[in-house]
Amino acid sequence: MTTQRPGALMSAHEGLVEAPIDQVRGAVLAVPTGRLRGAEAPLVLGSMDDRYVTVSGGPSTFTAAVAGVPLTIEVDRDAGWVQARGQWWWCGRFQVAEHAEGTLVTQQTFNCATGPVARLVPLTVGRGHRANGRGALLRVLEELAGRLHCAARPLSD
Repeated sequence: MTTQRPGALMSAHEGLVEAPIDQVRGAVLAVPTGRLRGAEAPLVLGSMDDRYVTVSGGPSTFTAAVAGVPLTIEVDRDAGWVQARGQWWWCGRFQVAEHAEGTLVTQQTFNCATGPVARLVPLTVGRGHRANGRGALLRVLEELAGRLHCAARPLSD
């Protein structure tokens, strides 16, 4: 398993799902294996629409290929998070925690690059990280609201 933080935190966004944590945890941390398409794919991979993803491995570390791009998916069920790590700099994580009104879902984007190039990531390949992270959170909240038949909304910008 990776360290608690796989790199430097670039952005974080929070949302609330008005459902019990066990239901939300089950949906967010689920990593099915096989050749998957659309809503069958793990939520951490984002919107697959009509694209296929192949996921193998488990139970805590998986490999995936999306449009030929290799990714590593890690799940820490005890800590309540799942993350996808790809390319050479990027890691996106979803974490679930209890909240007075349901379940808090946090999306985080990490810069995993090291050395001097790590300072350039936010200005180059990672320049859209804040908008991309917020979009990922909004997609997951929408999917959870539909799956769990409950309200879900962003809590941060």
